[in-house]
Amino acid sequence: MRAILIINGTDFSPYLRSGGLQQTEIPRQGRSVVALDGTAYREEIIKRGLSVGLIDMKDTEWRRMLEALCDRPVQARYMDDRMGDVTKAFYVTGPTAAAQAVRGGHTYFTGGSFELEEK
Repeated sequence: MRAILIINGTDFSPYLRSGGLQQTEIPRQGRSVVALDGTAYREEIIKRGLSVGLIDMKDTEWRRMLEALCDRPVQARYMDDRMGDVTKAFYVTGPTAAAQAVRGGHTYFTGGSFELEEK
């Protein structure tokens, strides 16, 4: 299964670092009831969370990635662990990166990362 991450038409896939696309389940609107016989009944809505880590990149590439994250909520196409190739709307949290070095007129950024939570 090939990792795919396309956000608002911008392909982030080539910029994912090794282990840079982690998926989690986010429970929302959970309800539980315990019947008189002691049986617990639970229902909840599960949404998807994505944690994205990027490789080191030039300032021009980093700005292009940030542009794709500006129109929120974003439309992200990715390879889901269970459902395969899907497109969903996500909220974006904390795009961050640190300026690492300036070489040849370009600033290189390291540690680029952000979180996505399904709408």
